[in-house]
Amino acid sequence: MEALDGTRFSHSGIATRIDDGTGPATHLASALATELPDTGFDIGGVRWDEFATFWGKHRDLYCIPMTDELRARALAYLTQFEPEPDKEGSFSFLKLVTVAAGLRSVELEPRWPDLAERLFGAARDVAQAWEATKDDPSYYCAELAAHAYGRPFTRAEMVPAATGLGNGLQEWSWIGRLVRAWGERVDDGGDPTRAETWAALFSLVFSEDWDFVSRAVGASTRSSFYLLGGVRGSVVTPLPLADPPADHPGLAHTGVEIPAALVTPRMLWAAFGRDAIRRVEKS
Repeated sequence: MEALDGTRFSHSGIATRIDDGTGPATHLASALATELPDTGFDIGGVRWDEFATFWGKHRDLYCIPMTDELRARALAYLTQFEPEPDKEGSFSFLKLVTVAAGLRSVELEPRWPDLAERLFGAARDVAQAWEATKDDPSYYCAELAAHAYGRPFTRAEMVPAATGLGNGLQEWSWIGRLVRAWGERVDDGGDPTRAETWAALFSLVFSEDWDFVSRAVGASTRSSFYLLGGVRGSVVTPLPLADPPADHPGLAHTGVEIPAALVTPRMLWAAFGRDAIRRVEKS
């Protein structure tokens, strides 16, 4: 998803405190995966993690100042969750794959518009059918933030500056894991709409876009090291947010609103703090 979205941002959330005091935020409220896909399809959840949790995994944090109105709205949205295990909803790996498929449709649109349209339609249908609700609070990270701030997004805003997967990728390890993970939730509580939309997306990418599948396999392999806390390395400072290419056909979809589950961290950055983003200093 990072490659398709055009930034190094892989997570998003809402800065909070967990006590009743005032002052700078100390925690990030976000939908976060905490285990590997093999241990359960929806894992982690909406949780409150200290900033130090991310710094301890050699991740850096950046913040965007929000207006008082948006800040109050987001904090009010979070009151429906409890920062305790098993009471905070769940993280949806399914939606992480779905938003990547939606971004892949953006990349394919200039070259293969027919496949791009079908892929976007399949991803949109999954995102709508699996919409997070109070009774089923299963989120992908940027989806939670989009719901909390209440800002609608359009299909045109899905177009990144420049990046992509390209063709002819050869990353085939863990293919069995990905197939099992993607197929595990097709039958979810007897809901035929959810099952049908996910099966349609699953079938489309496996039959017509093996480059996407192979890249997803490799990304799943690498992400496991992040989830296990074994990643070390220098912090990557984000480049300034560039404009998408003016001739990209996706920019014409300005009137097509998308489900919150297709929103990305880059889209949040562009909408709320294109020029205001700043690094959170370690205390």
